[in-house]
Amino acid sequence: MTCQECVSELATGSLRDLTPDSDVMRHCATCPDCGPLATLLREREYNAASILNSLPPMSNPLAVAETAALVAKRRRVGKVVVFLTGAALVATIWISLFTTRIGRDMITGDRPSRGLITETFTLSCLSPQQAGDIIDPYIRSNGSTYYVSKSGLSAITVRGRPDELTKAGRLLRQFENDPQAACRHLPFDKVEEVLKRFRGPPDPSAPVLAPSTDVAPPAKKK
Repeated sequence: MTCQECVSELATGSLRDLTPDSDVMRHCATCPDCGPLATLLREREYNAASILNSLPPMSNPLAVAETAALVAKRRRVGKVVVFLTGAALVATIWISLFTTRIGRDMITGDRPSRGLITETFTLSCLSPQQAGDIIDPYIRSNGSTYYVSKSGLSAITVRGRPDELTKAGRLLRQFENDPQAACRHLPFDKVEEVLKRFRGPPDPSAPVLAPSTDVAPPAKKK
């Protein structure tokens, strides 16, 4: 056997199929060129077989089918959950539209005026009506107004722009803190002041009336 024939056999066949007494193996045993080639091919086949043996076994077709069915079921359940979540979100939005003030304003078209705020001022001297008369000329923007308590509370609620509320608060504090304000004097004080004005200063020589003794003494507590 020539070297060309030996190389042709090695290229198309496998060394595992060649017996030691075959023409190819006998030629490789005596040929200095074909012998190392056969040895190299034998090592390559051994390495390839080792790599193939180390690979994990292929999955069972039944296990693959079961896994695919489980994944498909999870996807269907996920779609149902997403649909139910979306429906719950839509229902929540509609409920909020009908139960909240903002939602009702959006439905009816009554949008709140932008830039308006509401603040309640507590009164200690002025009456709510007096406070309203004081701030009325300064609460004039569109949507601005004030509310007077109908239950007798000493407070006034003002709704307007921030600058209007600042002006109203400053005016109310100014009148509330004024010691000469009419609301800080009782009616008897006013009467006494008027009498002193018309009578003049008291006469030191005028007799002083003694307290009456006809008043019955207070009853003793038992």
